[in-house]
Amino acid sequence: MSMARKLRYMRQSRGTFEITTRTLQGRLLLRPSKELNAIILGIIGRAIKRYPVMLHLVVVASNHIHMILTTESVKLLSEFMRHVNSNIAREAGLLHQWREKFWGRRYTAIEILDDAKLINKAIYLLSHGCKEGLVMRPSDWPGVNCVDAVTRGKTMQGIWYNRTKQYEAGRAGQPVSRTDFGTKYEIPLTPLPCFADLSTGQQRAQYRAMIRDIEQHTRQQLIRAGRRVMGAKKVLTQSPHRKPNKVKRSPAPLCHCSDPEERRRYRDDFRWFTALYKQASKRLRAGEQAVRFPENCFPPPLAFSGIGGIGPPG
Repeated sequence: MSMARKLRYMRQSRGTFEITTRTLQGRLLLRPSKELNAIILGIIGRAIKRYPVMLHLVVVASNHIHMILTTESVKLLSEFMRHVNSNIAREAGLLHQWREKFWGRRYTAIEILDDAKLINKAIYLLSHGCKEGLVMRPSDWPGVNCVDAVTRGKTMQGIWYNRTKQYEAGRAGQPVSRTDFGTKYEIPLTPLPCFADLSTGQQRAQYRAMIRDIEQHTRQQLIRAGRRVMGAKKVLTQSPHRKPNKVKRSPAPLCHCSDPEERRRYRDDFRWFTALYKQASKRLRAGEQAVRFPENCFPPPLAFSGIGGIGPPG
């Protein structure tokens, strides 16, 4: 039996993940705007309220979303991401008059196993906009980002629009607009696990040091290449339907880990998990009833039954 998609896997009882979701063909459907920024923040804020993952860092580029978060289970992570991605697709699609598929594929979730890699991925996330030559400083990025929140304690806040109530009001003949039925939500950011024992001031100092390093590296790279950044104003004028000439793609690692031996153990654990899952799935599809799957996974749905199913009541 072969599986089309890699199984969701979390080795520990609580896992910290790098999350990435990209738009279809890398189109700029998440191009920043004041309205879209507020909507995305509202969606994320409501998602955390309903599915309480611990969000550490977030940035929304013009064609993808990056997050670092900690979750108690893959089920909780899946519910959180389903809420975020489905609602962003609907709202951004409406805003940009995009009626096709929105996301290129399902989100990637890569578990981060040690503090060194966690810091490395945090720097990578915070440097968005700079490493692509779009802005000079991380805080210059005009889209959703958490730089001011983690360095200065600024509150991240957005608006969730209840489209069900809006639709019902419209059917009842009430005058409604796109911005009616909004509820404000704040985004509670949880300290990175490696910063958990630091005071708030110490955490902010750590983040400010990261930002200074990013800005210095950006200046050096631009000088070396003899280029200038695109600038936030030009970013805001790009067409959200535009497809980049080239979309950066690289194979996603199974996990983020500094120790080669620990990375090998993680790979072996995942292979064992996959083997157990395949065996259980084969037995389930063969008709066995009491099939036991590995912990923290999504069993496959049963095949369609056209004969001998439950009929209507007599």
